[in-house]
Amino acid sequence: MFNSKRVLQTIAALLILPFLVLSCSDNTTAPIDEGPPPPAFNIASIVVQLQGGDQGLQFFASANVDVTLGRVNITPPVGNDFVFNANNNLWLSEEQIALQNPNEGYLRISGTWRFRFVGNHSPGGERFDVRQQITVGAKELPNIIE
Repeated sequence: MFNSKRVLQTIAALLILPFLVLSCSDNTTAPIDEGPPPPAFNIASIVVQLQGGDQGLQFFASANVDVTLGRVNITPPVGNDFVFNANNNLWLSEEQIALQNPNEGYLRISGTWRFRFVGNHSPGGERFDVRQQITVGAKELPNIIE
């Protein structure tokens, strides 16, 4: 006949064995190379006079590394988004990038402007998609030199 105690011990061992095997496995994996960190952009604005007489803004940016910039989506505090086509041009680290075509500007609206920079690291080609913002005030503050 069979020994019911022995059968229960065998069943218990078969049920526990997979858990022991899985808990003892080596779960270490090689680190994944995620590529270079995304670039950081410094953004500045200047007040300009638009053709219709309204006050406008021009934006300038510089990256902390060399980049090939495809486009910049610019979102004003109110209104529609603008897309500045950077034509996949190479911009060297700290080189100033005008975010509008020559002799153009954006209507001056105070508040937070959002920027989405899309491009690639140069050299290397790793893609990036960076979002940053700048707050524009309603009045110009005087430059005080001490």
